[in-house]
Amino acid sequence: MKLEEAIKQKRFESPQIKAMLNIMYTANWLMGEFRDIYKPYGITPQQYNVLRILRGKHPESVNPSEIKEVMLDKNPDITRLCDRLLAMGLIGRSIDAENRRKMNIVITHQGLQLLSQIQPLLEERQRLILSREGLDFDLLSDLLDELRG
Repeated sequence: MKLEEAIKQKRFESPQIKAMLNIMYTANWLMGEFRDIYKPYGITPQQYNVLRILRGKHPESVNPSEIKEVMLDKNPDITRLCDRLLAMGLIGRSIDAENRRKMNIVITHQGLQLLSQIQPLLEERQRLILSREGLDFDLLSDLLDELRG
């Protein structure tokens, strides 16, 4: 669907404004596509992102600032996110032995199991979205990198 149809707007101030709105609209659309996958498991996209980061570091622990540094969404309250994941038994948290002001976060076996349940659903959704014929995904990624650069 074209942006003009989706947001019911025929004219834009400039091609740059149209492109910016299109990127924002598409990002929100993609988030919605994946949010539906996480919902039955009782987690949010941000919580999934934290678990994904921790799985990548497993079995090592990570401190909250390191997690926030590599998160896709830089806005969330990482302490509150971790509190919720801890309450669900998906992560473990301990005080660093060398620096008592520093917390160490690690994914639990239960967290790893949850990710393994979600993974096939994510892969299927990605296949559906990214199977569009004729799209140059390398070019798209390069253009988005250039825009942020």
